Amino acid sequence: MQKLKTREDIEVATTKLIDILQQAATSATPVKNSPRNVNNLPTHIKQLIAQKRRARARWQKTHTPEDRRLFNNATNKLRGALHELNNATFTAYIASLKREDRTIWRPIKSRKKRRTPLLPIRTNTRPPGPWTKSDTEGATLFANHLAEVYKPHDDTPDPEILRKLAIHAQHTEKSRAFTIGELKGVIKRLHPRKTPGPDLVTTLMLQKLPPEGLKAILHPLNAITRLEHWPKPLKQAKVIMILKPGKNPTDVASYRPISLLPVISKILEKLLLQKTIKCNASPVMDPVTSVWISKAALYNSSMSSAY
Repeated sequence: MQKLKTREDIEVATTKLIDILQQAATSATPVKNSPRNVNNLPTHIKQLIAQKRRARARWQKTHTPEDRRLFNNATNKLRGALHELNNATFTAYIASLKREDRTIWRPIKSRKKRRTPLLPIRTNTRPPGPWTKSDTEGATLFANHLAEVYKPHDDTPDPEILRKLAIHAQHTEKSRAFTIGELKGVIKRLHPRKTPGPDLVTTLMLQKLPPEGLKAILHPLNAITRLEHWPKPLKQAKVIMILKPGKNPTDVASYRPISLLPVISKILEKLLLQKTIKCNASPVMDPVTSVWISKAALYNSSMSSAY
């Protein structure tokens, strides 16, 4: 594998890795042929359709009451035959559902899902803002609303913190690289049906990778920790707006955002968390800093302080 020595190398390697995973998933996914509109109507239905068309063509030429009566009669016969066919088809479908293979629960599950209508939104200010007329306008309105609600923190570096970090970096030993076993353990514990991020790389794709694929993922992850640079493809997230319970669906403030992060980014976070928990006994990390790490670390620190 190519050595990753700079931050630009990490950016290129991460982007290439995601592209390879996407191409592999696309080539391995079977193409579903669109079903053809096959005319499987019974013979007597086809005969009634032809009879109706002949009666309609005759009535449109003559416009006599007798031809109109024949046309209406053919239409009613066809409508009744189609109604009987639909009832027979539905009865056969219901009879084919079985509890053993769980086919009986599929239609019930789809019927029980509550479908929220997609209503136009606006800002309920005084006076109210204009209604959105397209998906682009709705996305722009949500983006502007989130930019007003969620203000970024002041990222001005504190000289005192930078000085302490520099001193800590001088006395800190080189961190151990992640292993294939650690990566396999993290991927195995991920939920296989989690919604992927904007890169469309799913957990199931990573769980089915061969050892060479795991090595290809582990290589940039170790480079990220070594160079202390988080690449941009792993920072991007897909934001989905969900309606709050009991709120007005037309108000832009009635929705809360959720972020779908890339699965590879979640894996790296879990690997770093494992390494941080193992280093929790080090005197460099005080209990105040370790509160957010895990409940187990918090419990251990509280028990050690109690005794």
